Amino acid sequence: MQQKRPWQTDLSSLVITLSSDQTAATNALKIIRAHEAITVEKAINHYLPITIEGTDARPIHEWIESLPGVAYIDVVFCTTNQNY
Repeated sequence: MQQKRPWQTDLSSLVITLSSDQTAATNALKIIRAHEAITVEKAINHYLPITIEGTDARPIHEWIESLPGVAYIDVVFCTTNQNY
């Protein structure tokens, strides 16, 4: 069981590596774009930069990782808020 962290990440920048399976990658991109807390930037090859704002990013990160068509996620930046 994962221990609850004493902070929340209200702003995170991630780079998602999409699958080489074009159909799965396209479906994952559509699902990710539909999430209201995610801003999606232009993909470069299989790399998709995104920003998660206004909510704890960890559950969204885990959700993205579970999507077919997502190969890997790199965390580029995150803020922490200990006042929640």
